[in-house]
Amino acid sequence: MVGKSSAKLNVIARGSPKLSRFLPTTSATKKYPSPKCSGAKRSGGSPQGKQRADWNPTFDKSLVEILHEYKDSGYRSDNGWNIEGCNKMVKEFHRRNKSVSYTRAQIQDKECQLKRYYKMLKAARMQSGSKWNEQRNMVEGSAAMWENLMVVS
Repeated sequence: MVGKSSAKLNVIARGSPKLSRFLPTTSATKKYPSPKCSGAKRSGGSPQGKQRADWNPTFDKSLVEILHEYKDSGYRSDNGWNIEGCNKMVKEFHRRNKSVSYTRAQIQDKECQLKRYYKMLKAARMQSGSKWNEQRNMVEGSAAMWENLMVVS
């Protein structure tokens, strides 16, 4: 039995084409880490991306004001905000709210959540028998109206 790196094996392999097929080449002997298995355990992403944004009504109001300001500024296309407009809104949000540091994805998620809430309130107000209570800032209606709304949603 001859070892991998012995001189005798190298001489035999050079002379015999049949044996050279079975010997590893220099590129095959170099081991590169696989991108899927780098050895380090991953927890599913960066810790910064995992943190949940802690929103309060003041931050919500600030974000809604910024969205209204940028609505007609040319940064919005048919299918959403363009990159430049989104980055400007994030910078404006951080300028107004210095105590927080949310990522662009967290702010975009909050915008989507606010859209969902708006659509739900709009659907509730469109139901017959519903009315808006200014003092409580909520939709009021009969139990039948709410049952109808749950079936529709």
